[in-house]
Amino acid sequence: VFALPPKEYGAVDPAHPEQAEFFHLPVLMFMLITLLNDGTLMAIGYDRVVPQPRPQKWNLPVLFFIAAVLAGVACVSSLLLLWMTLDSIHQYEHSWFYKMGMPPADYPHIITMIYLKVSISDFLTLFSSRTQDQPFFQYAPSRILMVAATVSLFVSTIV
Repeated sequence: VFALPPKEYGAVDPAHPEQAEFFHLPVLMFMLITLLNDGTLMAIGYDRVVPQPRPQKWNLPVLFFIAAVLAGVACVSSLLLLWMTLDSIHQYEHSWFYKMGMPPADYPHIITMIYLKVSISDFLTLFSSRTQDQPFFQYAPSRILMVAATVSLFVSTIV
C-alpha cells in the first residue's frame, strides 16, 4: 500500500486532499468487515461435518502453508486491484480499465472497490477452507451458514 501513493497517480479524495500520502480504508469499513465476518464465522459451528471415529490430529505445517497461500493470494489480488484502479487515473489510455471499456476510477470509487474486494473475498475464503480432503463444493454448507454468508454478502454489497 505504501508503494502505491494515490497522490502520484493523481487520485485525491476531494473531501480530504491531505490524506493522499497513502491509500487507506476508513475505520468504519474495517469494523463492518469484521462484524460481518465474525457473524459468518460463528455460523460455521453449525456447518455439516462428517464426524471421524477418532479425534483429529492437526497437521500444523500444512495448515500454516495453506493459510499463507490463501493470505498471499488475497494480498496480491488486493494490491493488483489497487494498482489497476490507480493506473486508470494516471495512464487511462494504457490501463486495464480502458481495455475493458470502463471509465477511470475516482478516489471514492477506488475505496469502494477495495472494500468490496476485501469483504467479499473474506466471506468466500471461508467456503474454500471448510473441507480437508475434498473440494469445497462437494459438501453443501448448512442452511445457517448459507443464510449467514448470504446476509453478510448482501449487507456488504449494499453498503
